[in-house]
Amino acid sequence: MLLWWNFVADNKAEIEQSIIDWNNGHERFGNVDSDMQRLPAPELPQGFKG
Repeated sequence: MLLWWNFVADNKAEIEQSIIDWNNGHERFGNVDSDMQRLPAPELPQGFKG
């Protein structure tokens, strides 16, 4: 298992896809009823192993 930011996945490719999906507002993450701004997910650091 890998963990990055708020994502948990089996491999690096899944983490990368999660970052893309989150930053593009994909429906799999749902919506939160809040006035707070949604933070963008940061890119994986160089050398992240997965």
